[in-house]
Amino acid sequence: MPGVDGQAPSRVLVLSAPVGEGHVAAARALAARMRTLWPAASVREVESVGRGRDRLLGTSYAVTMRLAPALYGLGYDALVRRPGPARFFKRLSGARVAATLAPLLAAERPDLVVSTHPMVSGGLARLRRRGALPGRAVAVVTDAAVHPFWVWPELDETWTLLPGSRDQAVAIAPAADVRVAAPAVAPAFHPRDRSAARAAAGLPADRFVVLVTGGSLGFGGLERVVDAVLRAGERVQAVVLCGRNERLRSRLRARGLPVDRLLARGWTDRVPELVAAADLVLTTAGGMIASEALASGRPVLFATPVPGHGRAGAALTAAAGLAVVCPTPAEVTAAVRRLQEPGASAGLVERAGAFADRVLDAELRELAARLT
Repeated sequence: MPGVDGQAPSRVLVLSAPVGEGHVAAARALAARMRTLWPAASVREVESVGRGRDRLLGTSYAVTMRLAPALYGLGYDALVRRPGPARFFKRLSGARVAATLAPLLAAERPDLVVSTHPMVSGGLARLRRRGALPGRAVAVVTDAAVHPFWVWPELDETWTLLPGSRDQAVAIAPAADVRVAAPAVAPAFHPRDRSAARAAAGLPADRFVVLVTGGSLGFGGLERVVDAVLRAGERVQAVVLCGRNERLRSRLRARGLPVDRLLARGWTDRVPELVAAADLVLTTAGGMIASEALASGRPVLFATPVPGHGRAGAALTAAAGLAVVCPTPAEVTAAVRRLQEPGASAGLVERAGAFADRVLDAELRELAARLT
């Protein structure tokens, strides 16, 4: 069926899992762009690996990151460093998810399947080995760091965010077709006039605005990070995205600070506007918000990044010249103070702008051409 460019798949499945919001946000961004580019195609999103498994994955991740993040980091690092155990656990998880996906794929018969969650990608790889995966299959990595569960050589393509990410993926699975692609973020995350965005968001024009986030669940000791940001000077305003962590929002509001110093936001659909309005986007979690900030041309600071994928992704992003990493609160204060100086963030802004020049639509058009 012809799309905008005369090439398009007929039936597309975009698969994810509700473990945090980043994987799902990437899936929705991909599906939205596909529907625009390929109006004649049937594009279906499925954000589940089974109701019970969704709850188990989501709850275990949230509890571990909230109560024992170091334990999560140890598990993450152990699998990165020990390919043998990683392969065993990959096969185990892939078999379980494959059983959930098989009926869906048999019913839909897609000519393109895109996964934004590593467990889903593992299930697809298992089905490919059994000859039960029709069409082309693409795994989209939503984090700069590439965990062993992200890369499956049975799939046709793996999309990564940075050249360093690609190198990690190839080291994990040399037989995989790994590409550096534009981030799967919503079109609303794009460079725009900061003053206009700030006025639309109701933020003061004369403040150095630091947008602070720990992901959808507010991970990463955000209160200590907020303290570190505020110590950087009276001109600093910390705008905190508390996500679904209402206890964090309540504690920050109970401080009684004026909103031009500390503004705690709950769950909001105005994140693109707030990112565009910020002088600096600070994250403890990394993942999607870092990609969204860079796609908007905004500089990124990783503050006391969470163990595991947070620290690994922060290191890779900083190595690419796209972010500053501050392992301690004192370093956060020093970095925010320094970045307020005229021209101090110019290099970060320039490199973020180059990152933002990469367009998801172009990646999808090229993918459609490879389907023919």
